[in-house]
Amino acid sequence: MDVLKTAASALLIASTGVLAAEGFHMGAKVAGTYNMFWNTDVTIDANSLGVSAEMIDMSSDEKGKIKGFEKAGGMGVDFGLTFMLPFTSSLALESELLFSYRSRSTDLTFSAETGGSSNTSNSSYDYDDYGYTYDDDDYGYGDMSGAFTLNDVKLIQWYLEIPLMLRVTTAPGVYLGAGPVFSLNLDTEGKVMFISQDIDDYTSTLIVGVAADLGYALKLPNGHQLDFGFRFQMGLTSIISDEIEIPADEVSMKIDGTKLIDPKDLIFSLGVGYWFL
Repeated sequence: MDVLKTAASALLIASTGVLAAEGFHMGAKVAGTYNMFWNTDVTIDANSLGVSAEMIDMSSDEKGKIKGFEKAGGMGVDFGLTFMLPFTSSLALESELLFSYRSRSTDLTFSAETGGSSNTSNSSYDYDDYGYTYDDDDYGYGDMSGAFTLNDVKLIQWYLEIPLMLRVTTAPGVYLGAGPVFSLNLDTEGKVMFISQDIDDYTSTLIVGVAADLGYALKLPNGHQLDFGFRFQMGLTSIISDEIEIPADEVSMKIDGTKLIDPKDLIFSLGVGYWFL
């Protein structure tokens, strides 16, 4: 992690250093984003969590699955400065210094995996794999009177984002770009219904990802330029800290040193940039 932090710091210095280069361009950018996760599967074992089988309606040798992370999504916005250093008329190095607001919300439900039956103090149920799922209308957790469900879960994040893109102009006005993205966590807040909690200690300080651009550059009469672009961005490192361990009674976010969940960013954005220098 220290190596990644050093790399991100060096990239930030290099980005601002472009200002001193002859022939550089500078502009401003704003983009609307839709934020999702990938790598969201969560499978747990009742015994390894240290909870009683009756609490979550499954026998000790069964496994359960938490669903909902894969449906987490929400809108956001990027805004900040852009820098470009041309190498040739068709090849350039583009860097950005962006503030990024990301929001994602979902409902989490619990389902049990078995090929047989699950017994509670009230009754017995036969179901197929992951077929016994608690719905959002259930509340709490326990036997027939409730369920293991969290509704209206929301994650709100602020990042300082530094993309470093190699930009290629393939036709008049049309450009492609690709490169790494370094995202520094400024603030992360978790919400469950009306309860909010700062969870910076549980989220990664630095996220490394890759991005690809497709856009169109429009030359203006005043000699400046407008960029209209679509970006696909994919995180390669988890938003969850490697050091995380959140005990709740006897339940922990770690089992034998392995994180239960390891979500990574998946972001789509549409933006416009104005090159004023």
